[in-house]
Amino acid sequence: IGFDLAPTMVAGDSFLLRDLIDNLVDNAVRYTPAGGTVTVRCRPSERGALLEVEDSGPGIPAHLRALVFQRFIRLDDQTQGSGLGLAIVRDIAQAHGASLSISDGPGGKGMLLVVCFPTA
Repeated sequence: IGFDLAPTMVAGDSFLLRDLIDNLVDNAVRYTPAGGTVTVRCRPSERGALLEVEDSGPGIPAHLRALVFQRFIRLDDQTQGSGLGLAIVRDIAQAHGASLSISDGPGGKGMLLVVCFPTA
């Protein structure tokens, strides 16, 4: 796991925000194969504060990305989990006025999940 962190401010509930980060990092580590990479980034932007979690796992096909934020949706039967992690992330993000997006990682490999929090 690598980190690229720049100071930024987010207004919100620290317990819930920690839970959001825990779920994102847990998912990234869980789905990244041995020898892969997970990078967590935090930085200010023109739109607000950005939290990015990038991994070198299998990624999520574009047509399934909206589904993974629903409760009990799992795309991989080989990995343990209840399918609640990203639904919890969605709920916490919404409670903080943040938006979520999923895209391919660099070079079309893995996944990049971005949480954009409004300016504090």
